[in-house]
Amino acid sequence: MKVLSIAIGCVCAALLCGQASAGETDYAAGTKALPLQQAGGTARAAGMGSAVVATPQGTASLLWNPAGLSRVRCAEIGIHHNSGLSDITQETAIFGAPLGEVNGNCTQGRKGNCTGGSMGSLAASLGYVDYGSFIGRDADGLPTANYHARDYSGSLGWGMELLPGFSGGVAFKSNQSELNRTSYRAYATDIGLLWNVISSLDLGVAYSNIKLGGNIGRLFSGMRLGAAWTADDRLLLAVSGELQNSAVNRIQLGAEYWIGEDRDDAHALALRAGYAINYPDPQLTGLTGLTMGLGYNLSKTTVLDYAMVPTGDLGASHRLSLTIKFHCPQKSKPPLVVAPKPATLYATAAPRPVFVPVEPEPVVEPAPIVLKAFTLEDSHFDFNKSTLKPEGMAALRDNIQLLKDNPNTKVRIAGYTSMRGTEEYNQLLSERRAAAVEEFLVMEGGIEPGRITTIGYGETRPLTQEVSPKKRDADSAAAKSNMRVLFTVIVK
Repeated sequence: MKVLSIAIGCVCAALLCGQASAGETDYAAGTKALPLQQAGGTARAAGMGSAVVATPQGTASLLWNPAGLSRVRCAEIGIHHNSGLSDITQETAIFGAPLGEVNGNCTQGRKGNCTGGSMGSLAASLGYVDYGSFIGRDADGLPTANYHARDYSGSLGWGMELLPGFSGGVAFKSNQSELNRTSYRAYATDIGLLWNVISSLDLGVAYSNIKLGGNIGRLFSGMRLGAAWTADDRLLLAVSGELQNSAVNRIQLGAEYWIGEDRDDAHALALRAGYAINYPDPQLTGLTGLTMGLGYNLSKTTVLDYAMVPTGDLGASHRLSLTIKFHCPQKSKPPLVVAPKPATLYATAAPRPVFVPVEPEPVVEPAPIVLKAFTLEDSHFDFNKSTLKPEGMAALRDNIQLLKDNPNTKVRIAGYTSMRGTEEYNQLLSERRAAAVEEFLVMEGGIEPGRITTIGYGETRPLTQEVSPKKRDADSAAAKSNMRVLFTVIVK
């Protein structure tokens, strides 16, 4: 009897699932299609309890909130596999790329000006779900011929930053379900918005399955709401909710923590967990609602993700995702100043010409005038991080009006560190802190990015010579004085 019940549940899911697995969806079979949850999406999303409405996921944002496509910065290919729950298997391929020029000066993990192409970003997906074979029975319950159930789906989406920190996106999708030589088709669209409220907080909203056509009676549509908080460069916390038929049907919680000096470095490891409150099928016993997952950077551009979703009596589904990025923007470097070669004049003297080098007249350029300069100390940032403290923000606010009153001025932001840690880590920390100051000026002060220049010197230009550089004595006064960000307002 238990086996028969599971088979009936799988058949029902085949009628209504676009990109969702049977263990995570519970709607009226045969009356709706393209379910609200993209439950069979990526391993990263599943590991975080699917609480990713406000979490940009590269091209995988196509499945949850197309506005997240506005943050796609690299061409990307993702292959996502889902198995478990009897004979069900699912394959999804997603590919996309930014359109137009991408800004290279961007620190990952801190939002700000980390947007995609100047004309947005485009992504497309192809999906296939195989539910296996089922035993057919007639009205008397006698076995008849076996039949097969499968789904085919596809989608195309675009997202772009519409205003500073505010993005929108749209996705068009189609689904065809086949069951016992009968096909059900549906065409729908999703729309979404993503708002970067402050550098560490994103709010997202998406409305799914606005019907465009098909031979399904009606589609299940609804709204997703969510928030994602980047606590620091390692920790991400997320929450989402779903409004279905004028009621909150599910609340999802998720977390992600990265282990490694930088989340984009090769061999960095991500730990993920999530929980879904009001799980859709309360009749299931055992562990339900809890999810867990891992992520591992095989290289700077290749990521492998895994997630497990327990579904009580139905067992557990397993997700595996491989994402490859290429053509990522390179961070711009300060230009090299090359001295002009000396010119050579020719003089004649008998009996043969003599070549006399003549030094050129130096070109004297007017020296820039420093209107104001001040230093953000290490105490203005969280320890060993690039997050500005309230006192650091207050110091910057005191100078925003100066920049607005003098539109011909430019700002140079230079980051420095002590000798604690590796040279590579110190270089990245100095760049991240300089970028955090730039982000604050742009996002809160409305200063044009073209007026701001950032550079990180790491430990190469100490203000005070540290006594014991080999011991990396971070407690010394010299080391503390070297941890700084120099803010200079100049007039050329």
